[in-house]
Amino acid sequence: MGSARIEAVGLSKSFSGPPLFADVSFVLERGVLAVTGPNGTGKTTLLKILAALSRPTSGTVRVEVDGRELSIDERRSGVGWSGPDLFFYPELTALENLAFFRRAAGFTPESADLEARLEAVGLSGARGVVEHFSTGMKQRLRIAFALLLDPPVVLLDEPLSGLDAQGRGAVARFVADAGQRGPVVLAATDLTELPPPDQVLEIRRRVNGEP
Repeated sequence: MGSARIEAVGLSKSFSGPPLFADVSFVLERGVLAVTGPNGTGKTTLLKILAALSRPTSGTVRVEVDGRELSIDERRSGVGWSGPDLFFYPELTALENLAFFRRAAGFTPESADLEARLEAVGLSGARGVVEHFSTGMKQRLRIAFALLLDPPVVLLDEPLSGLDAQGRGAVARFVADAGQRGPVVLAATDLTELPPPDQVLEIRRRVNGEP
């Protein structure tokens, strides 16, 4: 994997009324940036903007790999993203879901490779359909999905949500390892069970009329 870089410049997002957040800027080439703040301040929205799943009201996002800026379409496949509203096909197994998404991205789904990815998140041997998965099992599958295409940039929204102690430990190790390879941006209300991030971006609730 080559070098990667993600940069946000002056990002703001409004739906109606005052901005949800405004003038968010950062640069990350390696390591972990933690986006934190109370619920409802726009952490999930910010990560979706970084992943090119939503558009900012103003500002820009640049993702570069080996010195070349990715287009918006390339960002959607070149950035690994995991969030609470990530959809899986409930009638398929975890392995079948990953195989489907890998095939949809234009890659051959090798069973041994996909099994290894499931094992890495503690889902080895999970043969049942996703419809019957617990909350924690679905969260582990979301993390596996974020890694599916070996992305140079990883974005994780509340990665510890719904996990037991073993799962939280596994995700914490994954975050630390991924940060050694390239940029990781994660949104979390509570950072206490994650490795200390290299940078922290706090988004606070805006009040009407506040700059």
